[in-house]
Amino acid sequence: MEKIAVIVVVALVAGAALYLFGRNVSPRRRLMRSAAATVAGALAAAGAVYGLEALTGDDAQMVDNAMTEARTLPLVGLVLADVPDAEARLRTSLQEEMRNPTTQGAPRPLVLMSELRAKYIVPALRAADPADAEGVLAARIALMRHLRGTNVPACRELALVGIQHGDRLDPQGQQLMRNMLTAMEKAYRSGRAAMNAGAAAPPPVPNDTEAQALLVEAGLTPTDFDKLQNLAKLSAEEACELGIRLNATPSKLPPDRAGGLARYLAAAQ
Repeated sequence: MEKIAVIVVVALVAGAALYLFGRNVSPRRRLMRSAAATVAGALAAAGAVYGLEALTGDDAQMVDNAMTEARTLPLVGLVLADVPDAEARLRTSLQEEMRNPTTQGAPRPLVLMSELRAKYIVPALRAADPADAEGVLAARIALMRHLRGTNVPACRELALVGIQHGDRLDPQGQQLMRNMLTAMEKAYRSGRAAMNAGAAAPPPVPNDTEAQALLVEAGLTPTDFDKLQNLAKLSAEEACELGIRLNATPSKLPPDRAGGLARYLAAAQ
């Protein structure tokens, strides 16, 4: 069982890295994924819990513990609650992964959660109230600015894959991280409510080309785009500063264009 646990943990982490930084990702899409990818980070955390439980618990208990942990993760728990068959599908994928660990490609739980993210989380964030989307970015900037002065490696981690161990931040950092997660949930809920209510569609979200043009209008340079495509190679200080600048771009635009870019960034990161 110990070998299975190690395989699952390594596969989940590798799958998350592939999901974020795969070579087949276009430059524009890689740009948008370069900032905090909280959901993917949460999935890796769930995988770690799942693997550790495999060392000490029986199969049924291991799956139960993994499900309990998944329900506490940012946005993941909301999707599990909102989508009728999501919990059953996740439980089945965990059981299948435990019995027959994936040796090629992303593990089953990560594939499922990526599917749910694409089908439910992204559309909800793209339909969120613009002010709520801007709130997500503002909360992220507040956390990054704090980390820039207190824990630059954690700021770099946030810019790359999302903070994996929030409990290691100082008290103010932990509070700012909770604020960020609360803002994400608020944006998700406002988007879901708008979609479920059949309300008037919000202003169109820019496509990739339009978003890049807006980022340029907001002050990003060709050098910045090159750095964003190679974010993992930057120093902690450079990655942190660039993450702050990226999330601040909607504030540099007129209101009629800021909201669309904010929803695009909130949904794509």
